[in-house]
Formats: sequence, C-alpha cells, structure tokens
Amino acid sequence: MIQEDKVKKALKKGLLVAIEGIDGAGKTTHAELLRDALQKDGYSVTLLHEPTEGEWGKKIAELAMKGLDSIRPETEFELFCKDRREDVENNIKPALERKDIVIMDRYYLSNVAYQGARGLDPDFIEKENMFAPTPDLVVILDLPPETALLRIKDRASRLSLFEKEQYLIKVREIFKQRFSERPYVKIIDGEQPLHVVSEKIREFLQPLIEEQEEGP
Repeated sequence: MIQEDKVKKALKKGLLVAIEGIDGAGKTTHAELLRDALQKDGYSVTLLHEPTEGEWGKKIAELAMKGLDSIRPETEFELFCKDRREDVENNIKPALERKDIVIMDRYYLSNVAYQGARGLDPDFIEKENMFAPTPDLVVILDLPPETALLRIKDRASRLSLFEKEQYLIKVREIFKQRFSERPYVKIIDGEQPLHVVSEKIREFLQPLIEEQEEGP
C-alpha cells in the first residue's frame, strides 16, 4: 500500500529510509508514526512494506502461515527477491524519482537476517539484492526476543515459543553484528518508550532532510 501527501516542502532528491528489527520490535508502528510526522511537516511521503501485497508477497504470506518447515530458505529468499524486484520498479524507484521520502517497513536487511538465520550465506543474500537502492538511513529497532515474543504472543505461529525465541536470537545477532558499523545504520533500543524511540528516529533523519531541502 502506498500513501502520499501533497508536496509542500520540496527536496533536491528522494530519501530512502528503512525500519528494521525482529518480529515485535515495533517497525510498523514507527513507520506509520514517522510518515504521519513528516506529512504533518509538509513533506511528500511514500510508505511501503515488504513483503508487498502483490502476487509474490501474498505467496510469502501464505507460506509463512504454514510455518518455516513448509518452505526451504532458498525458496523463501527467491520469492522475496521476486517481490522486491517488483516493489523497486513499481513503487520505490518512482517514489524516489518524485523526490519523496520513502519509508520501508522492512527491506532487504530483513532477508539477510532472517534467511541468514536459516542458514543462507548473508554475503550471497546482499549480493543478490544489489538491484535494490541502498537506503539513506536504516533504523534497527533492537530488543530482546523474549520481550518481542510477549508483544506478539497472540499472533498465529506454528513455531513453539522456544523455537521462535531461538530463531529470533539468531536474527537479532545478524542484524547487530553485520550492520552496526555501517554509517547509514542506526540501532535504537526498542524497549524505550514509544515517544522516545520516535524522537530518536526523527533526530537521525532530520540532518539528511536538511541536506536535501530546496532553498526558498
């Protein structure tokens, strides 16, 4: 789903922001809060989420409901790549060309962490995603898996809580170990109050916006 606002404040180029983290970290909540705040400030914003609601995204969602054992990680990753290629061509690139601020609720870093935790080579995953634009800012919402599971305990899952926690521990480790040193990646303690996390995201993004703002 794409959500846009009338252009009030023009940027010299579009900005790509990805909100990442394990299940239950608050990605969707903070992506929506960021969109609302930016639109209120007069910026044109496109909010996207992956997997998408397209053909391949729906297939991923269907398989996810059956549990991890129902699909090989290689097949899962292939579906994500097909879904993302369509997203890049149909949504992400056009929005950036319009000079929007594009917010991704999950992006290819999730593939690196999630399929990497299932045994795929993270280097291979990143290489296969080179067709996707590199974000200007990635925010990883970090919190312990046990906390995340308390937040999502009512979600349907065929994994036991123990299996899910062990899996998310691996995912979290990949997020932190692989991406923490990259200059465009910022890790935020996701256990902080909602307004604190939201403000920190804006603090990281604001200098990038100011660099791209058109003069009067």
